[in-house]
Amino acid sequence: MCHSVLARLPKALTLFSTLLSPVIASSSGELWPLQTYKSSPIKTPHMNVTKMGQTEPGLLFFTPQDILRNIGQPAIYSDDGQLVWQGQSGNQSALQPQMLNGEPVIAYWEGYSGEGFGFGHISILNSSYDEIHRVTLDCKSQNFVTVFDPMEFESCIDIHESQLTNNGTILVTAVNVTQADLSSVGGPKDGWIQDGLIYEIDLVTNEILFRWSAHEHIDQVPLSDVRAPLEAPESGQNKTSPYGYPHLNAIYKYGDDYLLSSRYMCSVFFLSSNGSVIWHLHGRTGGDFNLGLGTSFCYQHDVRFISQTTERVTLSMHNNDNTEFTGHTSLTTGIVLELELQGSKQVTLKSRMWDADEPVYAESQGSYQSLGNGHVLQDHGATPKIEEFDENGRIVMRARFGYDNTMQTYRVYRYPWTGTPSTKPDVAACVQSGSGKAAVYVSWNGATDLESWKVYSGGDLIQTALRNGFETTIMVDDLSAGEEITVEAAGGVGDGTRSDSVMISQSC
Repeated sequence: MCHSVLARLPKALTLFSTLLSPVIASSSGELWPLQTYKSSPIKTPHMNVTKMGQTEPGLLFFTPQDILRNIGQPAIYSDDGQLVWQGQSGNQSALQPQMLNGEPVIAYWEGYSGEGFGFGHISILNSSYDEIHRVTLDCKSQNFVTVFDPMEFESCIDIHESQLTNNGTILVTAVNVTQADLSSVGGPKDGWIQDGLIYEIDLVTNEILFRWSAHEHIDQVPLSDVRAPLEAPESGQNKTSPYGYPHLNAIYKYGDDYLLSSRYMCSVFFLSSNGSVIWHLHGRTGGDFNLGLGTSFCYQHDVRFISQTTERVTLSMHNNDNTEFTGHTSLTTGIVLELELQGSKQVTLKSRMWDADEPVYAESQGSYQSLGNGHVLQDHGATPKIEEFDENGRIVMRARFGYDNTMQTYRVYRYPWTGTPSTKPDVAACVQSGSGKAAVYVSWNGATDLESWKVYSGGDLIQTALRNGFETTIMVDDLSAGEEITVEAAGGVGDGTRSDSVMISQSC
């Protein structure tokens, strides 16, 4: 890691390319193709979908990042590969559909990103794609120091989590540079680390309700459990090159307690509401548990409970088992583990999922989502591939949205969603040379359930066409350049919504 270089970056957005060690193009040297439209300036990656069986209902939510073109937006796709919605271009991560006060919302992070961390805010959007909450964490009041110092940020929320609770709060991560004794891992006694913090914040008041720091609990979260090397000669020597400890990447609240994942410690912690560690599962040594056959893991993401009792818990994770300093040697899988909390403290492997025909060796990021009917959706982060498995572990869908090392996303979720945009449909029209017909192109970014389009000229309905993907092309007779038309949505919650009037141009 070269934090000294990052410290000299200008005050501008940087995409997730910094999460990966040297970025290279695809083996063919090609850029992944983008889909473009006549009615909209949106450019979006083509998503190639192959289905081998029945998938679960719902749309796909993720933030495709085109590393080589420096393009990235939150996006929703249908699993036939069609775009449904794309947000504004910027530096976003962790797009996540959730429920808030009984209503579906989406949350995502936006801000400045460095090498595996970031400083930004969380935007929460309603089903009309309007921002209803913006969650921030004041850097000055929390005494944050960053590798970009003296560069200042409006908010210091990290990229990794934006999990809503049932109590009107949100769980987020943060990274603070602080001094620490690194002599136990071969570093200086007066060294520097990236302390990992978690916060629970009230959505309405932005009040901090819970704060936890790994460094402040170093007796229970020791440096000896970190698997990231202390890279000489710079790492840990100063605040512009801090040691990467512990790289927190997932939080979930269960009752009053918190489930926490540390990537570089290859560990899962269960924290009490007073911040003490109730139990610790280490993917290499076991921690408080005894690892059974096939239960080893490391550099994991998206840890969640599937079930929980006082005697045992079952948890799932995306097990990268690779990172930039290990090389592509271990198969990336989704795993489900059962932990006996009493007695034997045994860890048992319940399932392990991967695509045997197209295996993945992902260095970073990724997600594992338990769906209905025993299905599982898995994303591989730095490898731009999405998979769905059925209840028997058989793969029923593969989706690609980029070449390796050119595209990536942090997580992917499948979720039911009805989009009701507060905008109007977008329309472009032109006379198609040689045919004498006018081509009308219409799209409505974010609309999900409309059925067809109606074209009007001079107040008269002149053509109706079934909706066909994100953008529908409608060929209309007897229209000339210079005439004005409007297009109206038919069916669904947006029924009757009309576009602004547009003039037909001379040629396409």
